[in-house]
Amino acid sequence: MLTAPAAWYRDPAVFDRERGTVWRSEWIMFAPAASLSARGEYVAAEVAGFPVFVVVEPDGSLRGFHNVCPHRAGVIVWPGSGTTGNLVCRYHGWAFGWDGSLRSARDFGDDPGLCATDHALTPIAVERWRNLVFVHLGDDPPPLAEAIAPFERECAAFPIEDFRYVRRMVRDLACNWKTYVDNYLEGYHVPLIHPSLNRALDMSTYDVEVPHDSYCIHRADTTDGSPSGGAWLFRYPNLAINVYADGMNVERIVPVDRHRTQVVYDYFAVDPSDVDDMVEMSNVVLDEDQAMCEAVQRNLDAGIYDVGRLSPRHEDAVAWFQARIATAIA
Repeated sequence: MLTAPAAWYRDPAVFDRERGTVWRSEWIMFAPAASLSARGEYVAAEVAGFPVFVVVEPDGSLRGFHNVCPHRAGVIVWPGSGTTGNLVCRYHGWAFGWDGSLRSARDFGDDPGLCATDHALTPIAVERWRNLVFVHLGDDPPPLAEAIAPFERECAAFPIEDFRYVRRMVRDLACNWKTYVDNYLEGYHVPLIHPSLNRALDMSTYDVEVPHDSYCIHRADTTDGSPSGGAWLFRYPNLAINVYADGMNVERIVPVDRHRTQVVYDYFAVDPSDVDDMVEMSNVVLDEDQAMCEAVQRNLDAGIYDVGRLSPRHEDAVAWFQARIATAIA
């Protein structure tokens, strides 16, 4: 099977199309629920170039909006996280209700054409799954519970709600987001660039299965012959969860633009002191992956490589992911 063409990883037109057909058609993990637990707490970030925020209403429910004022595109809350007592544009002071409706246009003057219903914040769908908050930027999305049901079954045995949110790590990569995802979805490269993983895992048992069109799962025994004891899952388009009995690492691959990607790790554990080893291993493996993914991106940009071939033994999940992208941007 042939790979996706190199143009998909460098063409601005492809990235622009993905923004509409990939990132506005899926439920996207946005934040740990612990960051949105008290009234007025908010998280504001970009999803593939769409600035959005989620806030806790006074009654405790979650609301989400594009972080764009309908007056002149100012921000409602500054990027990052914090607490706010109201929704007021930071640029000119237009005030909005918790439902996004325009309440007042500060010192605007007499304009009979200013209609509150035409100048509301643009809403996005927000739902919580276990201890994670998801957003959907499209119109009329299916319920999250329905969309995530196949993935949920793989996680059902783990006490995720018992895990405490401990810390975050963010890494900037100079590559297209799909370059990193392709790398994540196969273990073919592990013996060559991940010596610590190669020592810990019996690579003859390493397999990446695609049980459902929405996710895949990595499986491998350890070198002592025992199962790994956890689940290593990837949910299309950008969510990876490595979950164990006593904690989990939630990884998001977030496109910044066609050539820049952020990898965001959120760490959870029953005992917060247990995450140190998890963070150290993440850094070691990510250092190795980053060096290779950035080198691959430079080669994709060089114009020598167009398409390659995928291994039927090791790269089925890469084929699945690239087929999902092909369908989305067709």
